[in-house]
Amino acid sequence: MARYLVRIANKARYEPKDSQPLARTIRELLGGKEIIGHLRVGSKAIELDLFAYNPRELSSRLSLIESKIGKVVTLKPLDQLPQAKPKRDSIRDGIKLFNQERFWECHEVLEQAWHPSKGTERDIIQGLILTAAGLVHAQRNEIGVSLSMLKKAQVKLGIQESYEGIDLNRVNAAINRILDSKHPEAFKIKVQSLS
Repeated sequence: MARYLVRIANKARYEPKDSQPLARTIRELLGGKEIIGHLRVGSKAIELDLFAYNPRELSSRLSLIESKIGKVVTLKPLDQLPQAKPKRDSIRDGIKLFNQERFWECHEVLEQAWHPSKGTERDIIQGLILTAAGLVHAQRNEIGVSLSMLKKAQVKLGIQESYEGIDLNRVNAAINRILDSKHPEAFKIKVQSLS
């Protein structure tokens, strides 16, 4: 069975608190519990893992989703190994995904840069990964887990002001606002040298 990442336009303005009821609705629509995996709700898109045995079954499931939930905006196979990229490209791509609220994908892409890194650089990249992971949990309405991960992210990000053009002061300030309010929400990462 193949696994796909499906992103559906969130025109109905679902919120993270709707993630479990929406997952139940989609499972019922598609006829089974094991057909979808984790579901995350962002302001622009609903993300879920979708399983299918063949292209015909995938097409049928996507048609049902589009008829009842919303337009599929991206479909990505998840069973393929990612292409190896230079570290800087992985960081650039990860931040672009973060700024599109595609936190799960951001986490996966940044791990490619994290694995070969060492020392402070490794900690900073892990801090960015934990920030994305914390916001993944917020999209699943797991607020306690989200806040806990964001606290860990701050520790890893440390006190360095920037890394690869990323304004770490702003990242830390955004995390502080979230921790103070106890309300995780998406924010943008400002980057100067990456385009």
